Amino acid sequence: MSLKERDYRWNFIVNSIDNAFFNLGMTFGSIQTLLPLFAKNLGAGNLEIGLIPAIANLGWAIPAIIGAKYSEKYKIKLHLVLKVTMGERLPYLFMALIAFFIAPHNPHLALYLSLFMLGIATFSMGFLGPPWMSMIGKVIEPSKRGLFFAMGNGLGAIMGVGGAGIARIILAKYSFPYNFGYSFLCASIALLISFIFLALTREYPDDTENSDVPLIEYIKSIKIVFKYENFKNYVIARILNAFSASFISFVVVFASKNFSIPDKVGADFTAILLISQAISSFILGPLGDKYGHKLPLTLGKIFILLSIITLLLAKNIFNIYLAFILIGFINSAFWVGDSAMVLEISPPQHKELYIGALSLILSPFSFIAPILAGKIADIKGFKFLFITCLLISIINLVFFIYGVKDPRKDAQSTNNINNN
Repeated sequence: MSLKERDYRWNFIVNSIDNAFFNLGMTFGSIQTLLPLFAKNLGAGNLEIGLIPAIANLGWAIPAIIGAKYSEKYKIKLHLVLKVTMGERLPYLFMALIAFFIAPHNPHLALYLSLFMLGIATFSMGFLGPPWMSMIGKVIEPSKRGLFFAMGNGLGAIMGVGGAGIARIILAKYSFPYNFGYSFLCASIALLISFIFLALTREYPDDTENSDVPLIEYIKSIKIVFKYENFKNYVIARILNAFSASFISFVVVFASKNFSIPDKVGADFTAILLISQAISSFILGPLGDKYGHKLPLTLGKIFILLSIITLLLAKNIFNIYLAFILIGFINSAFWVGDSAMVLEISPPQHKELYIGALSLILSPFSFIAPILAGKIADIKGFKFLFITCLLISIINLVFFIYGVKDPRKDAQSTNNINNN
């Protein structure tokens, strides 16, 4: 049994809406803007603020190999996704409760409980990465994957602009920490709506059945991915990316300390980031579908260079706005490009293994990069951090251009050789 054209259209619609509301929820609990501000107001230093992206990156990465292993046991991936997905949604409700009832009396306890909730949410997301991606690979037409990721990201960003406007009103109207509590409550409502549309996905069982192997043996099989040189180079580029983009979580803190902005401006940054993310998503997704997804990823690395240069030359708050416009471009390029690229670069028979292995390999680098960035900012200052990230981003761009082949063009070249 296979999906029909009407099923593909249905899945494109409901999963785009799911993706959009999920991204809207992430706007109200933004790791790049609102959570760092919340942590700063709770008394966090740069090192603790660096823990926010570090925990998120570790959560998205480490459990992925476990999720990949269990995903192979499910002929219908949606069944596994629905079992675990509340683990990535409910923590934002608990963060709201922490802000309402604990933060006013014990800020430090609230800080660490919030980090713990962030860990639960992102570890659940990490576990679900491979089964969700595998499901998307089945239920969305291959020729429209770039457009699908662009629609979810772009619609979520457009809705997020309205969400950022609401967040700005909330942050300005209510005193700390209740303002952040209401923002996290809005996040949990958006994530609940997202869940409803996710559950409407139509997916038929896989034709093949994979043998169940022990987790240790499954992890050992990761060595398979290193035999594929293009995938190995892609992994190296993703590792370099973790370090070159590690400055992003500190932009709002840099702006707060250098230009004395009020908390409500954090919502303005979020809105600007989301507008640029929406516009660029609708450009980069179809661009990747037509010319290969290496192109938007290359552009994303160029946007990193431009955003760092903008910060190094920043003289006033308008330079920070421009930096967040570029960060929106970066988010779109990597979300749309990497999501589609990893589906194309992974062999069909081992797709979950490759996706899980990628996340596992990236995990220590994704964890240490923002913590190291926070330490550099504490010792040497933000300018030194930005220069360091700039140098790494130049190396990353050159390596990616010459070391990673577009999998679609690579496959076409292979087929031409075989035909000749």
